[in-house]
Amino acid sequence: MFSGLDQAGTISGVADKTAFTFPGQGRVAKGSGRPWAEDPAGWPFERASELLGWDVLAAIDDGDAALADTRLAQPAIYTPSAACYLLARKEGLRPDLVAGHSLGEYAALLAAGGLTFEQGLGLVVRRAELAHEAGGTGAMRVVLGLPDQAVRRLCRSVRHKVGKVFLANSNAPGQVVISGEPGAVEEAGRLALLAGAKRVLPLPIGGGFHTPLMQAARRPFREAVDRIQLPRLEVPLVSNAKAKVVRSGRRAGRLLARQLTSPVDWTGCVERLRAMGTTRYVELGPGKVLDGLIRRIDPRAVVMIASTPDEVRALAEGSRP
Repeated sequence: MFSGLDQAGTISGVADKTAFTFPGQGRVAKGSGRPWAEDPAGWPFERASELLGWDVLAAIDDGDAALADTRLAQPAIYTPSAACYLLARKEGLRPDLVAGHSLGEYAALLAAGGLTFEQGLGLVVRRAELAHEAGGTGAMRVVLGLPDQAVRRLCRSVRHKVGKVFLANSNAPGQVVISGEPGAVEEAGRLALLAGAKRVLPLPIGGGFHTPLMQAARRPFREAVDRIQLPRLEVPLVSNAKAKVVRSGRRAGRLLARQLTSPVDWTGCVERLRAMGTTRYVELGPGKVLDGLIRRIDPRAVVMIASTPDEVRALAEGSRP
């Protein structure tokens, strides 16, 4: 077992911790839901489909075409991440700390003991609905090869001349995401290339997430969070908002609302986890995005990936004495 939790659920020792991490919204590989279809551990997909009224596994298997609408994409990303964690817990795996990238913070809160699967799904659905209404016409692009501060300056310049665009994600050194109005995002991307960016890539996400474009969604979403009695967390969560360490369920919920309009500081999250003694990271959920980001932030980190039932079980088997 690689847990460093004592019986009270607090961190024991000062180093050699394991963090469970969860990916955010992005590309979902076509067919990636199939390993869960016939496995008993796939029950979260059945439960989600029952609650949502549409087949989550079928949408995942259709890939990007079916998930272009953020109202479908967000539940379809939360569900496999949650399923991975719930199976890991059943197999006896426990983290010392948890963190999630953007949408992944909902699965992280589940793993921290702050939410049930159904509560997390309900918040993800509400988030997706409100985000679609508030900023569904926005755009996002990845900028590779420029420092964060350089991209912030470009965004400020474009805001004065063209329209609203902001640095939305600090993913790793030399990798940031800009978000905002489509024309402004395009212009900021053009200027980034002129300033020396290696590449500027569009993201398949319909919305200006993590920017003031989502302001209209923040209050009603916070009201949805406040209707849930979130308990004290069993495992500390490192929040996207300024990489804060959170143990209060109520505080964690409010930071989820803040995340809608605030940048995701994933670089800061990993640096915080490292400072708290994390040496091992387990990425649970679709894709392998966080693996590369974590290694760029902390080259000494050991990163394990589990996105299917067999991979989760193999991880659990490998951790046993």
